[in-house]
Amino acid sequence: MRRLLKFVFSFFLVGTAMWAVGQLLSRNFEGDSDPDADEFRVGAIVGGRQITSRAKALRLVSARVVMGGVDLDLREATLDPNGGHVALNVAAGGVRIAVPPTWMVVVADDVVGGTVDVDTTPPEDLPPDAPVLTVEATVRSGGVMIEAGELQQA
Repeated sequence: MRRLLKFVFSFFLVGTAMWAVGQLLSRNFEGDSDPDADEFRVGAIVGGRQITSRAKALRLVSARVVMGGVDLDLREATLDPNGGHVALNVAAGGVRIAVPPTWMVVVADDVVGGTVDVDTTPPEDLPPDAPVLTVEATVRSGGVMIEAGELQQA
């Protein structure tokens, strides 16, 4: 019984230490980023983040996810006239990106042991001048879901 308690305590202690280090690394990666700025960074290392951006001219979002998850809602943001770019680096984690149905989403992915699912408005159903969001996803044992949808009014 004593060995079991020692194992459980050690397991809990190591898990807590990993979480604490992950939080520090996430904050270090993000710096003083503001999700309402036109360029910002998101880190989720051994943890999760839920971000809603209201950027007026969104150009760049960089996200690093390791053993964690990010829920990134861009439906209240406006893209830069030259388009926006999301750079994802995911390892053993997941990312969900919500975009307005009026955006054209172009995805370039490099996936090993994971998936990138895109459920957005087909390009042929959008006007030629639709705002363009480019998503560059590097995924290792994780997943990315990009979906279009309207905001729900309360």
